[in-house]
Amino acid sequence: QMNIRLLQQSDFDAVDDLDTGFQAESLMCWAKMAVRFNAAMVNYRESVLAGLRAEGHLVMDVSPVSSTKAGKKKSKGLPQAEELGAQNALMAAITAVRDQNYQAECNAIASSQDFSDREYQTISKRLVKTPSERRSLRKYDLKQRYAIPITPELVVKDDQGWYQQLRLHYFLTLGRQHLAERDAKVARLLIEQGQGSIFLPDFNRAVLGAMIGTMKVLGIPILLENLERELKNTDQDLQEMAAIALANRCAIKTITGIGLAKKATPIVIIRRFLDKIGYGLQCIRYQSQGKKRFRVYQLVSPEDGRMEVFQRWLASDGQSLGTSEILLDNGLSPRSGNTQSVDSENSNYVQLCLNV
Repeated sequence: QMNIRLLQQSDFDAVDDLDTGFQAESLMCWAKMAVRFNAAMVNYRESVLAGLRAEGHLVMDVSPVSSTKAGKKKSKGLPQAEELGAQNALMAAITAVRDQNYQAECNAIASSQDFSDREYQTISKRLVKTPSERRSLRKYDLKQRYAIPITPELVVKDDQGWYQQLRLHYFLTLGRQHLAERDAKVARLLIEQGQGSIFLPDFNRAVLGAMIGTMKVLGIPILLENLERELKNTDQDLQEMAAIALANRCAIKTITGIGLAKKATPIVIIRRFLDKIGYGLQCIRYQSQGKKRFRVYQLVSPEDGRMEVFQRWLASDGQSLGTSEILLDNGLSPRSGNTQSVDSENSNYVQLCLNV
């Protein structure tokens, strides 16, 4: 409802006749599945064991090894240490091979062929694609997202969720004036896809107005404007911010996905929101006040080249509002993550062979 109100305030008339009750049974089913999933997380171990038994696996309960017999424990100490060392060596080898293959894939994506718009549209519709075509499609998506040269480092950052952090940071700061138009275009696309109706979870996940508004109310943009400021839990404005956040814990959880403990400190709350845009906090020193000692923090700005991306997005939005958002061109479902496929006949990947 908050996202819809924000769109109405931006003179987006299409939401006035919007059918938010579309397929109410689907929304109820989605909610029931979410509740079932969350309930399973409370007793995670028992849920996993129950699932294994349901698949027909034999689950054997193993009693803990008794440590009362010192002699027995001492006699088994050396074999256990050797076994642990072998396991650590195996894990190190697997990790090294994984990292090497992943780096090779990132290099292959960055050096893959550049597709034209027409080639992209043609090949992306194919059901069967070669590994080189998949890499070129991924490279095209990255170029559309960031509008900067594609490097292996950029592929890694994109896999780690860099794009989501940058979009949120951009519309929170430099691109704030383009947010309403961006959300209106996203809403219009969803309404067209739903033929006048929308599925609320998809709608809330796609628009950013409520998320940006929440961060603005809590004063996150003000903190970003003064990176040299020293922050303490005892600061009056931070305590006022924390009071607002804790009084609206449920709403914040719904809008941003950030869960706050009832007694969360101002610094903890700030850190949770800064994580959303890739910023951090570091303790720079301790300060004494009477018999109490307080930690003094300062914002850590990521030196990851995002300002170059922001300038490209700002120029694009300045020419035509909302054009910096790749979701609008790809139906709100761009390929994300590193979809790897192995060509068994022509592959430079390292194969790990285990002789058992």
